[in-house]
Amino acid sequence: MAIKVISAPGPVCFPLIASKNDEFEIGFAKEGDASIVLDSSVGLIKRGIPIDLVLLSGLSAVSPDFGKKTALWRKGSANDYIAQAIIRREELQTQLIYVENQQEIQNLIARGEADSAILPVTSAQKGVLLEERASRAGLYVPGSCAAKVPGEYLDQFVEAYNEGIKRFHEDPESTAKYVNSVLPNKFPDGFIHGIILKMKPVLEKPKDYSDLRAEILNGKI
Repeated sequence: MAIKVISAPGPVCFPLIASKNDEFEIGFAKEGDASIVLDSSVGLIKRGIPIDLVLLSGLSAVSPDFGKKTALWRKGSANDYIAQAIIRREELQTQLIYVENQQEIQNLIARGEADSAILPVTSAQKGVLLEERASRAGLYVPGSCAAKVPGEYLDQFVEAYNEGIKRFHEDPESTAKYVNSVLPNKFPDGFIHGIILKMKPVLEKPKDYSDLRAEILNGKI
Protein backbone atom coordinates (compact mmCIF):
# COMPACT_ATOMS: atom_id res chain seq x y z
CA MET A 1 0.00 0.00 0.00
CA ALA A 2 1.32 3.46 -0.94
CA ILE A 3 2.35 5.85 1.82
CA LYS A 4 -0.11 8.74 2.06
CA VAL A 5 1.34 12.23 1.63
CA ILE A 6 -0.46 15.55 1.98
CA SER A 7 1.44 18.44 0.47
CA ALA A 8 1.02 22.12 -0.16
CA PRO A 9 1.05 22.46 -3.98
CA GLY A 10 4.30 24.42 -4.21
CA PRO A 11 8.09 23.95 -4.33
CA VAL A 12 8.06 21.70 -1.25
CA CYS A 13 6.59 18.84 -3.32
CA PHE A 14 8.40 19.37 -6.62
CA PRO A 15 11.25 16.90 -5.90
CA LEU A 16 8.93 14.16 -4.60
CA ILE A 17 6.74 14.43 -7.71
CA ALA A 18 9.86 14.45 -9.90
CA SER A 19 11.06 11.20 -8.34
CA LYS A 20 8.08 9.34 -9.90
CA ASN A 21 8.23 7.05 -6.88
CA ASP A 22 4.97 5.08 -6.65
CA GLU A 23 5.62 4.19 -3.00
CA PHE A 24 4.10 7.61 -2.20
CA GLU A 25 0.56 8.74 -2.95
CA ILE A 26 0.47 12.55 -2.97
CA GLY A 27 -2.66 14.55 -2.24
CA PHE A 28 -2.60 18.33 -2.42
CA ALA A 29 -3.99 20.42 0.43
CA LYS A 30 -2.98 23.10 2.93
CA GLU A 31 -4.77 21.36 5.79
CA GLY A 32 -5.41 17.86 7.05
CA ASP A 33 -3.02 15.15 8.17
CA ALA A 34 -1.41 12.03 6.71
CA SER A 35 1.57 9.77 7.33
CA ILE A 36 3.77 12.41 5.68
CA VAL A 37 2.94 16.12 5.49
CA LEU A 38 4.87 18.63 3.35
CA ASP A 39 4.51 22.39 3.75
CA SER A 40 6.49 25.51 4.50
CA SER A 41 8.14 25.40 7.92
CA VAL A 42 5.82 28.23 8.99
CA GLY A 43 2.80 26.35 7.62
CA LEU A 44 3.58 23.23 9.64
CA ILE A 45 4.05 25.25 12.82
CA LYS A 46 0.76 27.09 12.28
CA ARG A 47 -0.99 23.72 11.83
CA GLY A 48 0.56 22.30 15.00
CA ILE A 49 2.39 19.61 13.02
CA PRO A 50 5.93 18.71 14.15
CA ILE A 51 8.84 19.35 11.80
CA ASP A 52 10.83 16.13 11.50
CA LEU A 53 12.88 17.09 8.46
CA VAL A 54 14.07 20.34 6.89
CA LEU A 55 13.84 19.83 3.12
CA LEU A 56 14.87 22.98 1.25
CA SER A 57 16.16 26.42 2.23
CA GLY A 58 16.50 29.67 0.34
CA LEU A 59 13.10 30.05 -1.31
CA SER A 60 12.91 33.81 -0.76
CA ALA A 61 15.22 36.77 -0.27
CA VAL A 62 14.72 40.27 1.08
CA SER A 63 16.14 42.70 -1.46
CA PRO A 64 18.21 44.66 -0.67
CA ASP A 65 17.11 44.59 3.02
CA PHE A 66 14.13 45.81 5.02
CA GLY A 67 13.56 49.47 4.16
CA LYS A 68 10.89 52.01 5.01
CA LYS A 69 8.38 50.21 2.79
CA THR A 70 8.90 46.53 2.00
CA ALA A 71 6.60 44.83 -0.51
CA LEU A 72 5.75 41.14 -0.29
CA TRP A 73 3.19 38.63 -1.46
CA ARG A 74 0.05 38.23 0.59
CA LYS A 75 -0.65 38.94 4.25
CA GLY A 76 -0.49 35.77 6.35
CA SER A 77 2.01 34.04 4.03
CA ALA A 78 5.05 32.24 5.44
CA ASN A 79 7.24 35.18 4.40
CA ASP A 80 4.89 37.57 6.21
CA TYR A 81 5.22 35.67 9.51
CA ILE A 82 9.02 35.63 9.26
CA ALA A 83 9.23 39.28 8.17
CA GLN A 84 7.02 40.44 11.04
CA ALA A 85 9.07 38.43 13.54
CA ILE A 86 12.28 40.09 12.29
CA ILE A 87 10.68 43.55 12.44
CA ARG A 88 9.49 42.97 16.01
CA ARG A 89 12.83 41.62 17.19
CA GLU A 90 14.86 44.44 15.65
CA GLU A 91 12.21 47.13 16.26
CA LEU A 92 12.47 48.18 12.62
CA GLN A 93 10.38 51.09 11.35
CA THR A 94 9.28 49.13 8.30
CA GLN A 95 5.84 49.23 6.70
CA LEU A 96 4.90 46.00 4.94
CA ILE A 97 2.95 46.43 1.70
CA TYR A 98 1.00 43.37 0.59
CA VAL A 99 0.33 42.41 -3.03
CA GLU A 100 -1.44 39.56 -4.80
CA ASN A 101 1.19 38.82 -7.48
CA GLN A 102 4.91 39.21 -8.01
CA GLN A 103 4.56 41.64 -10.93
CA GLU A 104 2.81 44.08 -8.62
CA ILE A 105 5.92 44.11 -6.43
CA GLN A 106 8.04 45.17 -9.40
CA ASN A 107 5.51 47.88 -10.24
CA LEU A 108 5.61 49.27 -6.69
CA ILE A 109 9.41 49.42 -6.81
CA ALA A 110 9.36 51.09 -10.23
CA ARG A 111 6.88 53.74 -9.02
CA GLY A 112 8.90 54.41 -5.87
CA GLU A 113 6.05 53.22 -3.65
CA ALA A 114 8.30 50.56 -2.06
CA ASP A 115 12.05 50.64 -1.52
CA SER A 116 12.57 46.95 -0.87
CA ALA A 117 10.85 43.61 -1.38
CA ILE A 118 10.68 39.98 -0.38
CA LEU A 119 10.94 37.97 -3.59
CA PRO A 120 11.48 34.40 -4.80
CA VAL A 121 15.21 33.79 -4.99
CA THR A 122 14.84 33.41 -8.77
CA SER A 123 13.72 37.07 -9.00
CA ALA A 124 15.90 38.75 -6.37
CA GLN A 125 18.86 40.48 -8.03
CA LYS A 126 20.55 41.24 -4.70
CA GLY A 127 19.82 40.94 -1.03
CA VAL A 128 19.90 38.25 1.63
CA LEU A 129 18.02 34.98 1.98
CA LEU A 130 15.13 35.32 4.40
CA GLU A 131 16.36 32.52 6.68
CA GLU A 132 19.78 34.20 6.88
CA ARG A 133 18.17 37.56 7.61
CA ALA A 134 16.15 35.94 10.41
CA SER A 135 19.36 34.44 11.82
CA ARG A 136 20.84 37.94 12.05
CA ALA A 137 17.84 38.84 14.20
CA GLY A 138 18.59 35.86 16.46
CA LEU A 139 15.81 33.69 15.04
CA TYR A 140 16.37 30.19 13.68
CA VAL A 141 14.06 29.26 10.79
CA PRO A 142 14.12 25.54 9.89
CA GLY A 143 14.32 26.08 6.13
CA SER A 144 11.73 27.29 3.66
CA CYS A 145 10.20 23.84 3.12
CA ALA A 146 9.83 21.11 5.72
CA ALA A 147 8.07 17.84 6.46
CA LYS A 148 6.53 15.60 9.04
CA VAL A 149 8.05 12.20 8.28
CA PRO A 150 7.75 9.32 10.77
CA GLY A 151 10.94 7.39 11.38
CA GLU A 152 9.72 4.24 9.64
CA TYR A 153 9.40 6.16 6.34
CA LEU A 154 12.41 8.44 6.69
CA ASP A 155 14.95 6.52 4.60
CA GLN A 156 12.44 5.85 1.79
CA PHE A 157 11.38 9.47 1.72
CA VAL A 158 14.91 10.91 1.72
CA GLU A 159 15.93 8.54 -1.09
CA ALA A 160 12.92 9.56 -3.20
CA TYR A 161 13.36 13.28 -2.51
CA ASN A 162 17.06 13.15 -3.43
CA GLU A 163 16.20 11.26 -6.61
CA GLY A 164 13.79 14.04 -7.59
CA ILE A 165 16.43 16.71 -7.00
CA LYS A 166 18.89 14.67 -9.07
CA ARG A 167 16.40 14.55 -11.96
CA PHE A 168 16.05 18.32 -11.87
CA HIS A 169 19.81 18.66 -12.26
CA GLU A 170 20.04 16.07 -15.03
CA ASP A 171 17.09 17.26 -17.14
CA PRO A 172 15.50 20.40 -15.70
CA GLU A 173 13.12 21.20 -18.55
CA SER A 174 11.55 17.76 -18.95
CA THR A 175 11.39 17.26 -15.19
CA ALA A 176 9.60 20.59 -14.73
CA LYS A 177 7.08 19.70 -17.45
CA TYR A 178 6.30 16.40 -15.73
CA VAL A 179 5.91 18.06 -12.32
CA ASN A 180 3.59 20.67 -13.83
CA SER A 181 1.44 17.93 -15.34
CA VAL A 182 0.81 16.51 -11.85
CA LEU A 183 0.25 19.75 -9.92
CA PRO A 184 -3.33 20.96 -9.43
CA ASN A 185 -2.23 24.58 -9.92
CA LYS A 186 0.14 25.34 -12.76
CA PHE A 187 3.42 27.27 -12.65
CA PRO A 188 5.69 28.37 -15.49
CA ASP A 189 8.05 25.46 -16.20
CA GLY A 190 10.98 27.85 -15.84
CA PHE A 191 9.93 28.71 -12.29
CA ILE A 192 9.66 25.05 -11.30
CA HIS A 193 13.16 24.02 -12.35
CA GLY A 194 14.64 27.45 -11.60
CA ILE A 195 13.53 27.50 -7.97
CA ILE A 196 14.66 23.92 -7.23
CA LEU A 197 18.07 24.52 -8.80
CA LYS A 198 18.47 27.76 -6.81
CA MET A 199 17.33 26.41 -3.44
CA LYS A 200 19.62 24.44 -1.14
CA PRO A 201 18.67 20.83 -0.32
CA VAL A 202 18.99 20.23 3.44
CA LEU A 203 17.29 16.94 4.36
CA GLU A 204 18.31 17.14 8.00
CA LYS A 205 16.51 17.22 11.31
CA PRO A 206 15.78 20.77 12.51
CA LYS A 207 17.48 22.54 15.37
CA ASP A 208 15.39 23.92 18.22
CA TYR A 209 12.76 26.15 16.57
CA SER A 210 10.78 27.01 19.71
CA ASP A 211 11.52 30.74 19.33
CA LEU A 212 10.03 30.73 15.84
CA ARG A 213 7.02 28.78 17.08
CA ALA A 214 6.46 31.40 19.78
CA GLU A 215 6.74 34.23 17.26
CA ILE A 216 4.24 32.56 14.92
CA LEU A 217 1.71 31.53 17.54
CA ASN A 218 1.94 34.66 19.72
CA GLY A 219 2.68 37.35 17.13
CA LYS A 220 -0.06 39.57 15.72
CA ILE A 221 -0.51 39.01 11.99
